[in-house]
Amino acid sequence: MTTSDEARRHATEMRAEARRLRVDPGLSRSQLRRLFGVSNGTLTDWLRGIEPPGWTRRPNAKDHLHDEAIELRNDGWSLQDIATRLGVAKSTAFNWVGHIPLDPDSARATQKREAAKRRVAGRWDEFRADRDRRQAEVWERAAGDAGCLSDRDVLLAGAVAYWCEGSKSKPWARDDRLTFINSDPGLCGLFLRFLQLGGYEAEDLKYRLSIHETADAERAADWWSARLGLPRELFRPPTIKKHVPRTRRANAGDDYHGCLIIEAPQSRLLYWRMEGVMRAVVQETSSAFAARGVGR
Repeated sequence: MTTSDEARRHATEMRAEARRLRVDPGLSRSQLRRLFGVSNGTLTDWLRGIEPPGWTRRPNAKDHLHDEAIELRNDGWSLQDIATRLGVAKSTAFNWVGHIPLDPDSARATQKREAAKRRVAGRWDEFRADRDRRQAEVWERAAGDAGCLSDRDVLLAGAVAYWCEGSKSKPWARDDRLTFINSDPGLCGLFLRFLQLGGYEAEDLKYRLSIHETADAERAADWWSARLGLPRELFRPPTIKKHVPRTRRANAGDDYHGCLIIEAPQSRLLYWRMEGVMRAVVQETSSAFAARGVGR
């Protein structure tokens, strides 16, 4: 046997002995290096495939944080909250618990949503308070500008309101009478005052509601009667509109009272007067606008 063969056999025996000692009694790498006098690379090659003994493993300093992260995630904590709570990077938290889905119905998630709503509501409360204050100031100035309405003011405003919301006579279907419909009691009150200028009293008019079948028509009629000071017995049977489930109506709930229809019998002359007022208003405003445009 040659010298090289003896060297290879000796190295093989040392490798086998090192692997045995690594398993039983479980020597450390430093102990094996001192015992066999080999380099770290050689020892690594010898011990390839053998797990290190448990006592040689250095415990992970963050093992307890990892376990706590899992508990927090199961309780519904977000990655950012976990990272902040444990003092680790968000990427570390993701590596630990990113595979665990976040339960949106957990107590923690619900608590966070409610807290966020309160924060947003608080900011909006301040905004709304400031907005409402400024709006009230504008309303007050506008009321001062409007002052008391004269009969001429009511005539103009009532005619414009009717032209927007009343039924109009058509050349192919003449119906020269006043029939007004609206859901705003303020606008209905303005039209009633307009009718007063034409010589009508509350008892001379016809009142009827147009309301969806899902609402309480009788209660709505009581509401309109009280708001406008109209005798309840003057209200005729309502026009009931069928409910269409596919339609998403915003005019629903306790604040929905339908639309009030006000009819003025034998109102041809007043209807013509309203038309005349509107023709004059349109002519005046159109002429003024055209004149201002030419002057520029």
